[in-house]
Amino acid sequence: MKNRKTAITILALLAIVTIITLCNPGPPKTEGNDGTSITPVELPSTIPGLNGFHFPEDSNAIYSWLNNTSMPNNYDSASVYQHVWGIWAGLTQPSGQVYQGDSLLIFETWLGITDIRNLILSGGSGCGSTAVKKTRAQLHVPHQFEHGSDPARLAALRKVPGNSISNPVDFWVTVAYDPNAACYATNNQILKRSVVEKYRVKGGIGSIPKFPQKAVTIKPTYFVGEQKDGLIRIPVWPGPPPTPQAYGFNVWKTIVYADVNNKQEPNKKVIPADTSDTDPARIAAATCNLSDFINFKIDSAMAAYMNASDSTEGLTTAQAGQIAILVAMHVTTKEISNWTWQSFYWDPNPDMPFSPSSRLAAKLKPALLRGAASHYSATSAYAMVMPNQPIVGGTNKGAIPMLGYNPYLEAGFAGLGPITDKNVDFNIPSLLISGPPFGIQTNCMTCHSLATMESLIGYSSDQYISMDSSIFKDKIQIDFAWSIQGNLIQDK
Repeated sequence: MKNRKTAITILALLAIVTIITLCNPGPPKTEGNDGTSITPVELPSTIPGLNGFHFPEDSNAIYSWLNNTSMPNNYDSASVYQHVWGIWAGLTQPSGQVYQGDSLLIFETWLGITDIRNLILSGGSGCGSTAVKKTRAQLHVPHQFEHGSDPARLAALRKVPGNSISNPVDFWVTVAYDPNAACYATNNQILKRSVVEKYRVKGGIGSIPKFPQKAVTIKPTYFVGEQKDGLIRIPVWPGPPPTPQAYGFNVWKTIVYADVNNKQEPNKKVIPADTSDTDPARIAAATCNLSDFINFKIDSAMAAYMNASDSTEGLTTAQAGQIAILVAMHVTTKEISNWTWQSFYWDPNPDMPFSPSSRLAAKLKPALLRGAASHYSATSAYAMVMPNQPIVGGTNKGAIPMLGYNPYLEAGFAGLGPITDKNVDFNIPSLLISGPPFGIQTNCMTCHSLATMESLIGYSSDQYISMDSSIFKDKIQIDFAWSIQGNLIQDK
């Protein structure tokens, strides 16, 4: 009888273990170079150790931060940055998946815009268990660089005397959608011109269906540089110039060196060098570990894709084995109607960042961020201007500019003129910014509010844009997503 009871007890325990395993399988794991599938993972709704963070946050809570009359300019920056860092912590958590030997972070599992485009073309779905991919999201030249640059201009910019790292096509992005945004895009076939055209309103303002509240889109920006003596020279942001001007990476002249063998001291304080420095001591002081950056190795398929891109054909020689180093990332969430906007960029001294980040942003960075993710600074633009204006019917009168930009993508912008002029980046004058507009005077929300299916509206430096403005007449608003316009399937 005793043996029988023991056997029954063991069987019961085995059954319980089986149930627990089935109900809690843990993060998916995939390994291997061939036949690998990567399953997109959602941004976590909470982060252990960040008790005040929730995703998606209730829109009323976010609006209370933007319209807090007890704060300077009615804007609760501290609450905003606490949320910003929670998003970054979620994006950079391990996904539990492995690709070509690399442990993927959550954002690295998401479908790239090329993946989504291919799914729509093939009749596939970006939803649920079918939304898998076989490779990393493909890298391409940022559309910002293409906007004001034809191939000849890009070629001319590749080599700037005295600065061998000032090649604009050394910078690459991979726009990606989280599982909710990807599902929305494929369900609504939102990259098809024939579909988007159905939302046109003759004599009025057309608009595509809104992304879901849990949607997140990102634009990771990578630097792919040459390796010499085990070091990669990487341009780093020196802060904005004292007077507004075009201030792209080709004129920064400040660099760090990434040691691909990771032989530097952990937590070493890095002092950026000038591009002309040849003193071994200054180079050594400017050298950090490659592991201080989020990074990955380019494979042969991605290198071929990069070299075949229309805008870079003949200009690049990407090779398998080169290292793509994350230098910045735009992140936007649909938690509020105009989306939230935050940008992260690698910083040699993230405890004391230059503008567009701030000491407040650095102070609020959570201690739980460790490793490479802790080396990035943050900037945000949850409103176009201060005080915050309503979605429609607001004003620029008495408003104060709110600047928020990605130094690696927008800082080099300059020039006001017609959209057909290849040498200018802005064609809508700002009511707040006097004089010529520059990229260091921009705001992510302002710029993306102008996203329409048509390319004739263009860009603006910071100002308030009402979403019922007459500039949108006879145009189709695409819910702040320039990525839709840049990847339209021309089926009509």
